[in-house]
Amino acid sequence: MTLTLPETKFSEGELKQELALSLYVARKVTLIQAADIAGVGFFEFQGLLKDRKIPQNYGIEDLEQDMRAIRELRELKKR
Repeated sequence: MTLTLPETKFSEGELKQELALSLYVARKVTLIQAADIAGVGFFEFQGLLKDRKIPQNYGIEDLEQDMRAIRELRELKKR
């Protein structure tokens, strides 16, 4: 997809970061998806969130999913 914007003071990278942050705050994308949109790594995007004092969208469902994944990995390791 191509998006054409009028000339601004912002670089393409800055605009991507702003879009990614906005979509993440609106819970339209995951942290990993937002990092990809922003064109940065997972930990760098976490740093952007921290710098802006934006809390991570990590709730009970995310914790439960992570715990299931850990249990599955442990089972695979036992084999």
